[in-house]
Amino acid sequence: MKEFMVIPRGFNGLPMEEGFVTTAENKKNYAIAVADWNYGPEVPNNETGANKEFYAGLAEAMQSDEKDARRKHCSNCGYYDNSFMTQVRIERIPIAAYDKGAGFRGHCEKLNFICNDMRVCQAWEDREMED
Repeated sequence: MKEFMVIPRGFNGLPMEEGFVTTAENKKNYAIAVADWNYGPEVPNNETGANKEFYAGLAEAMQSDEKDARRKHCSNCGYYDNSFMTQVRIERIPIAAYDKGAGFRGHCEKLNFICNDMRVCQAWEDREMED
């Protein structure tokens, strides 16, 4: 006889009391990322030369050139977490207007907000290589 899988109470098997950024904290921390960490661009675009003003400013803030700044995205930052369990937690946070058209969502562990893989901020750090 087959046994049925028991799904624990909570959100997709994740206990509701497990800590994660709340919707209100996410909104506040997103605003801080934009204002203080140069998070953007507002309308991400993969076209060569798009958002020139944003990337020129980011390059200056990061003390690099614009070409290097364009290579950096949340999705290749050391603080970006899009693991399976993090995705389950992210689903608790409603999709905001600024999420639309900005790629997949992940959690920025440094600034504690839901970021988008097509954006970047000056807190960007290279991922450490795992052995």
